[in-house]
Amino acid sequence: MKKTDWQYLVDTLLFLCIVGIAFIGFLMGLFIPKGPTAPESAKYFLGLHRHQWGNIHFYLSITFTVLIIIHLILSWKWIKAKARQIFKGRWATALILTAIASFLVLFLFWSLYPKVPGAYEDYGIRAGERARRQQLSKEGYPIREEKYKETHGEEHEETLTRGRLAEDTSGILITGRMTLYDLEDKTGIPARKIADKLGVPSNAPLNETLGRLRKRYFFTMQEVKDVVTSLMKK
Repeated sequence: MKKTDWQYLVDTLLFLCIVGIAFIGFLMGLFIPKGPTAPESAKYFLGLHRHQWGNIHFYLSITFTVLIIIHLILSWKWIKAKARQIFKGRWATALILTAIASFLVLFLFWSLYPKVPGAYEDYGIRAGERARRQQLSKEGYPIREEKYKETHGEEHEETLTRGRLAEDTSGILITGRMTLYDLEDKTGIPARKIADKLGVPSNAPLNETLGRLRKRYFFTMQEVKDVVTSLMKK
């Protein structure tokens, strides 16, 4: 293949990569919800979770970077000649400043982006939540104690739930990380039937974890155990 053929191929692949990167960027920024309050079922698009789209975005970015380097190598003679034509004897300085400017763009976005320590406080859970809180505490930022107690209280409740259920006649281990579909698999009781007993509305996603559902619809893990036990006796 001629050099121009390679340039055409690389430029075509660059175009495909940037289209994919832009598409996923708009998809994640405008359409797929994020954060702990959004239902997990809403974080899927075309069968892929938000994090999976993020992985594809990352791989495309790596590919794009490699192709950019190849593109610069293939076009280096033209770039150098054009820089000499425009900037004369200072062409080397101009190219160096252009390279530096690419990093300055990143710094510009970083400096302009608002830095609010508590903005993502609700994103962490368990170990991640504790690590985030410790970091903020080291930096001197105030920590909302009620959130900390709520998180640790949930862990404590889950631990107690495991202990109680180990002795329960149903013999089913129920934790906040399980979904109603998990209960259906373990007990044979339809997930919708359990949801109705717990007061979960018909439009609620049954593939949400019990930990999130109980916060949203105000039931306890003990009530889940009682409902499952009563339905298994029928």
